Amino acid sequence: MMKWLLTAWRRLVRLFVGGKYGQKSAPYRTMVVHEALPESLTAEVIYVVEEDGFLEQAAMLCPCGCERILHMNLLPDDRPCWELTQHQDGTATLFPSVWRKKDCGSHFWFRQGQVIWCSNEADSSIV
Repeated sequence: MMKWLLTAWRRLVRLFVGGKYGQKSAPYRTMVVHEALPESLTAEVIYVVEEDGFLEQAAMLCPCGCERILHMNLLPDDRPCWELTQHQDGTATLFPSVWRKKDCGSHFWFRQGQVIWCSNEADSSIV
């Protein structure tokens, strides 16, 4: 219960003030890796796994602080599937939103390297 309250508090601070604990955060770095993810992931980095010229998955540590690894499939033949856009400034965007429906329940948009928290289910329709 206490962990849930702490996670909820962090989300509220980020929603109203921005960034981790109210500070505007730098955008996530995008790191392309070949064939496999590293053994340990670094916070504020989105990893893109490329194999044989195809983007297979994006992975990152959950931005709520629970330290779970989020895996987003990028292969269009599998479901669910996300679309990744890499920008010239080195950031990335994922579409649609990322929603962890168990454990911490994090729900956010990932736009140009920034986490934009969804405040409720109505936010999930934002493009």
